Amino acid sequence: MTLLRGLDDIDWTALEHAYGPAGDVPGLLRGIAEGPDPGGDLGDLDVKIFHQGGFVCSAATAALPYLTAMAGSPAIAVRPGVLELIGSLVREAGRVRGVDAGWPDAWAAALPRLLALLDDPDAAVRRELASTLSGATGDADAIVPALRGRWPDEDDGAARIGIVVAVGALAKGCTADVLPEALGWLRDLRDGGDGGGDGGGQVALAAEIALAEAVGAHRPDLGALVAAVRGDVAVWRNVPRVGDTPPDLAEFHGGVAARLLGWISFRLAATDPGASGAGGADPIAPAGAAAARTGLAAAFLGAPDADRRRGAVRIAADVLVHWRSPARRLLPGLVRASADEVPAVRACATHLLAALDDDGTDPPGTRADLLAARLDDGARLSRHGDGRIVDLAVWGLARRRDPRCLPRLLDRLEAGLSAADVQSGSAGPFSTSPPPIRHVLTSLDGHADVLLPAIRARLGEPALARGLAGVLEEWGPAAAPAVPELVPLLRTDAVVEAARALGAIGPAAAGAAPALAAPFDPANDWVARNGRVVLPWAFWKVTGDPEPLLAALEGCFDDTGDAPVALPRIADLGPLAAAHAARLRPLLDVREDWMRVMAAHAYQRITGDTGAAAGTLRRELHELARGRYLPMRWAAMRYLAELGPVTGGAAAAARSLLDSDRRHHWDGGWRAFTEDRELRALASRLLTDPEDPITNRAE
Repeated sequence: MTLLRGLDDIDWTALEHAYGPAGDVPGLLRGIAEGPDPGGDLGDLDVKIFHQGGFVCSAATAALPYLTAMAGSPAIAVRPGVLELIGSLVREAGRVRGVDAGWPDAWAAALPRLLALLDDPDAAVRRELASTLSGATGDADAIVPALRGRWPDEDDGAARIGIVVAVGALAKGCTADVLPEALGWLRDLRDGGDGGGDGGGQVALAAEIALAEAVGAHRPDLGALVAAVRGDVAVWRNVPRVGDTPPDLAEFHGGVAARLLGWISFRLAATDPGASGAGGADPIAPAGAAAARTGLAAAFLGAPDADRRRGAVRIAADVLVHWRSPARRLLPGLVRASADEVPAVRACATHLLAALDDDGTDPPGTRADLLAARLDDGARLSRHGDGRIVDLAVWGLARRRDPRCLPRLLDRLEAGLSAADVQSGSAGPFSTSPPPIRHVLTSLDGHADVLLPAIRARLGEPALARGLAGVLEEWGPAAAPAVPELVPLLRTDAVVEAARALGAIGPAAAGAAPALAAPFDPANDWVARNGRVVLPWAFWKVTGDPEPLLAALEGCFDDTGDAPVALPRIADLGPLAAAHAARLRPLLDVREDWMRVMAAHAYQRITGDTGAAAGTLRRELHELARGRYLPMRWAAMRYLAELGPVTGGAAAAARSLLDSDRRHHWDGGWRAFTEDRELRALASRLLTDPEDPITNRAE
């Protein structure tokens, strides 16, 4: 086949892709061109030469001429998909350092052939082509005039929108020779001079978004965005990166209107420096794009059309993950949406009501009553898994310590749990999934008498033991009745979690002392490494005898892998571990983040020297105030808060955390709310004067 001429002349085994030598790439290229499953082969090639991005490999450079030829051949069944893969590589080449040395020349040769496809008879090819070219900002001066040159003859509405969006994305790469005319053209389209095509409103919407991306100072006209989305948005079904949802997913994710709202919000967020969460600008309150996204969500939370409501509530969730103050504007719509007839809308709104703090503007108990109204709501949260809206309501009530959650929690504990139900872990991007039941239960130690019988009955199940033991650790002495069930776990892979729980229970678990002192040599290396420190620590906590723990810590710095396990226990020992002070002091300046923070905490606890430790911990406070979020910085704030109020620059940093409207978090989903809540509580402690009755008055 002429499209693949010279394919076998290349030494592909000398080239690399994401999984190593690229000897399998020729077969995949042949499969795309002439095989029985071109889509499958294209998907496999995407995984090999693009994967999840972060590089442009040598195999991608060698494959580009063949991909370009196939994109231009009507004989290829998956031309839009080929263009999508090329576009992914082009975007990566423009934003990462790991680019194969031959890529620039290969792209320079491909670009004219791709520009020729602007006149291709296949509308699907032209639609995808604009998106492919939109990432090549280094060639913007050549591409933008070509896109505009196609405009008068383009009769496909989706392709016209794609051209407008691409010009907005490319504008940042244009020089003064091209940029003014491009911006003027976009302004004309925004103002209605689209020359026909899709009927006007949707091209104007695309131009409004394109201008926001092209000109940082441009603030989109919210009224124009809302008016366009209220119109006929069917044309967006064929616009790449918007599209539509397969029927089997539309129930949960919405159709073209919901996807369009999500696309608008995403494009607006890209222009908002305060939403990045790491190192960007940190304005006191959301403005510009964030305010527009809030307004967009508010406008459609009560829309007559269910699809637009689906899109609106998802925007609300994304905005509230990043900002706090929009809650006041969005809350009335979320309250209504929590009883929406559409389960996906109801689920997202209930999740947000559960996660958000009661701000005092509602009558006492109002938020809890709304959640209690969903305790019989068995609608599914997603196509996969068995999560239900009732689980969100239970979580929201549990974190408010509302006993109305207890019957449903008992049902969950007694009816059956999986390992995933009790796992701790990252929440990832926002979803309607509630926290694992382990996190739901931790705030309910005041109801231990009700919940403990059901928990004790499940502790013998290996898949659940570790997570449920973690709950009992959080409950501490309130979990004492569960000691008989925790002791047998000391001979299982749940030994570490069981020992922590027994240590947290303290003297009330004294009956476990013989089992804690007994020899145990598990096969699992992680369990063995942690167990040889945690077991004697728990023995000390329940008996008061520190000698086994002190002996276990003797060689803790000989193996650097043992130090992170040992440091929290050294900190607990305080002055009893004074022999380790000299070895801890140098660790306060090491580069490894967790080691440095834990060492500072331990050093202060055993020496009483707050100066050196506070200096290390305050550095992490200042990094947080700059929006540089890492998990260990939350730990640093906990340790710093133990040392008492701060002054000077540290106090200013703590105040900035409280004054900022940004939601402080490093993880996503439900954790974004819990992490922000914790950090603000810690910042408040750092600013509290223990001698000042005014700053310590009850809220």
